[in-house]
Amino acid sequence: MSHAIGNMRVVSRWAFGLLVCVVAVALTMGCKSTEEAEQADSSAPASATVQPELAPPSASVRTVQLYQGDDEQSLPVTSMTGGDGLTLEFDLLAAEGRPLSVYFQHADRTWRRDLSPGQTLESFQDDRLVDYRPSRGTKVPYVHYRYRFPNDDIRFRISGNYVLRVTERGRRDSVLFEQPFFVTEGEGGLQLDAEGLPVPGQQQPSVRPRARFAPPSAIRGDPFGHAVCFVRNGRLADTRCEDRPLLVRQPKLEFELERDRAYAPATAEYKVDLSTLRSTAQIARVERTPSPIRVFLDPDYARFTEASRGPALNGQTVVRGAFSAQADPGITAEYVETTFAFVPAGEAPYRAPLVVAGSFSGMDPAQGTSMDWNAREGRYEGRVLLKQGRHQYFYSTSDPSLAEEMRRTQPRRASTYTAFVYYRDAQYNTDRLLRVGGVRP
Repeated sequence: MSHAIGNMRVVSRWAFGLLVCVVAVALTMGCKSTEEAEQADSSAPASATVQPELAPPSASVRTVQLYQGDDEQSLPVTSMTGGDGLTLEFDLLAAEGRPLSVYFQHADRTWRRDLSPGQTLESFQDDRLVDYRPSRGTKVPYVHYRYRFPNDDIRFRISGNYVLRVTERGRRDSVLFEQPFFVTEGEGGLQLDAEGLPVPGQQQPSVRPRARFAPPSAIRGDPFGHAVCFVRNGRLADTRCEDRPLLVRQPKLEFELERDRAYAPATAEYKVDLSTLRSTAQIARVERTPSPIRVFLDPDYARFTEASRGPALNGQTVVRGAFSAQADPGITAEYVETTFAFVPAGEAPYRAPLVVAGSFSGMDPAQGTSMDWNAREGRYEGRVLLKQGRHQYFYSTSDPSLAEEMRRTQPRRASTYTAFVYYRDAQYNTDRLLRVGGVRP
């Protein structure tokens, strides 16, 4: 029986060259080689690794948060059928605020921007950001912005991937920053699980997420229009898609990554809590006299073997949720110059540059901060201006010895895999997002 099923898998992989892409967003992060962000064109196969290509943020923009409802740790996913909308928060390092504009652009599953706002929005094609307030009692002055959508002026008529663009008022091309988000239909049935795959030389197995999807009745007879992508721990820069379903459980469609594209053990995950500006298990010392305040973190080690510090943040920065008593941390939290330190195995520098990246850089090492080698201390050091709160971060280099060392010595961290199921709509020639789900094996 198992032999017959195996043959059916081979035949179905050969016979059905689907456009199926399920996005599974895993929320534990591994330290991987730095890769340049490249926008996939419309001809890219669904099995390729894809990621959104976003405009680089302005130097004045800090602490961009985009999340569902009031949950700062949630991914930016909203439903066309109602429920919680999305909340956008960010700061401008400026003494005075000003109205800004926000635009919305639809994209297909490879993040190729396609449809016009007139096709995807039911009401207005842009909106104004007028809810902003200056910081209060902080050494570093800033202006805090907050915006909720969908709303009376912004309503979506098509599901899928979207890019939010914030600009100077009325100037679409004067970009301050861009952020990706998702609009789902909540259609069909989705089941997720994952299996461990032993890999020679790895202390822990790699993980292959698997998605089983039952299409809604209206499109159940059209398997060739579906698609699936996997993302771990909110890291969209490492989205892995699969375009060949295993049609052995009809009418359900089953998708899994090839063995060589499974996720290696997630080990290089770190978190820091800056809500209390005093020495802690993570903070070595604090200098309050300078402006901004300076915080020096305890070093992280390539051979670090203890459990990860605190709960996973899903690739998000948490500000409001990091303070239990402080009133309105959105405008009262300080900005602090945070010094990260990393000690390689053998206290010797890598053969390629090292960066620190994380929730403060969109979980994208290409947007990370370069670290300098301190030969006297035998470690790397790098400074990032961070708002008080909880942040997730990791180290990345194109030198493979870092990832190899961590995979050999560090314990496995639990990861979250979120699946985004797409369907190619011939009417609009784009990918609708049918359903989103997550699993933490």
